[in-house]
Formats: sequence, C-alpha cells, structure tokens
Amino acid sequence: MIRRIDHVSIAVRDQAKAKAFFIEVLGGKNLFEAPVPWQKFRWTTIELGTSCFIELIDPLEKDSFVQKFLDHRGEGPHHITIQVNNLQEVHRKLEDNGIPTFGLAEPFPGWKEMYVHPKHAFGTLIQFAEFKPLDWINPGYIPPSYAEFAPAEEVGAQEGRIEVQRVQGEKGPEVEIRQGGQKIRVPLSQVGNLIQTLKKQQPASESA
Repeated sequence: MIRRIDHVSIAVRDQAKAKAFFIEVLGGKNLFEAPVPWQKFRWTTIELGTSCFIELIDPLEKDSFVQKFLDHRGEGPHHITIQVNNLQEVHRKLEDNGIPTFGLAEPFPGWKEMYVHPKHAFGTLIQFAEFKPLDWINPGYIPPSYAEFAPAEEVGAQEGRIEVQRVQGEKGPEVEIRQGGQKIRVPLSQVGNLIQTLKKQQPASESA
C-alpha cells in the first residue's frame, strides 16, 4: 500500500535564500522547480543525500495558502508526502478506519493526491500521492532513491556518469565531483592545480 516517504515540504519566505542553504551549504542537488500560478505558490525539489528529498514551497501572492501558513505558523515543515501504489485503495483503507481525508484530486496529469489533517495524524499534515517519480525531476539524472523506478540500462549508465557542481564548504567555495554513490570535494582555488595534475597522469598518447 505505502511505497515510500518521498519528501518533506518546508514553507519558506525567501526561496533563493533557502535554496542557497540546502544546495550551496549542505551540498544538495536541485532536481526540479516550477510555479503553480492557480494555487499561487511554487516549489523546488532538492535531493539531500540518497534517501529523501526536501521540497521548498513559497507564496507567489499574499492570499496563497503558503502565505497564510507563514503568517500563522512561520517558516518550517508544512507536510510530508508519502508515495502510494494505489491512492483509491489507501483512501478506502483510511475511511474504513474512521480517518477522514480531504483534497482527493488529480491537480496535475499523472499526479493524484489527498490529505489527512494534522488533527488526525498526530500534528502532521500528510499528503498521499500516486505518481511516477521520474516524471517529476529534470531529465538526465536518476537519484539513487529513484533507481528502482528506472530501466536497468539507465541505472547502469547513471552509475558511470560524472557530475560536477559548485558548493559552499566550511572554508569557502568548493567543487564537488560525484560518480554514483562516491564524491570528493576540492577547494575552488585548487581546481586549476587538480586539472594540471590529472593531465600529468594521462598517457602521452591520450594527452596529445
């Protein structure tokens, strides 16, 4: 019935500042972001580590539900999203156990959702969603926690891919190099030296 916890959603006032914290300081990876004009908010999905995602939501207008949350509660966790195999099945299970739900809908093609109010879930707003995870991130990258949803040949190709991004380290800007589950960080000031050292390691026939 329950597939996995997909992400924790955090309401923020300043999207750019929050992204800098989770991406540049903590080394997260921006997987997808999009505005939702009719609901007056936007979201950004960030991968942290290999097991779960953080979703940042901020208001686009003053009467957005996110703005109302910020005015009432301040910045912080807004909801937890749990991926399910069959939303209707989960809906029936909850209703049969006397747990009311709300917001049952398909607001986007390929995304079905419903909610359980915090008063029925020990103080936590829970979003249950039925979706294909790889449809909701930028193409060309398969997060380790989404490997089970990708064809085997794509996972193999992904494991050999090298990714490079700039991050903020404890002592200043760094360049992070990832391949599969391995990563190294090099101070930005030393990248030139690293490149020259790597060139020296190449056989003469390759460096020519």
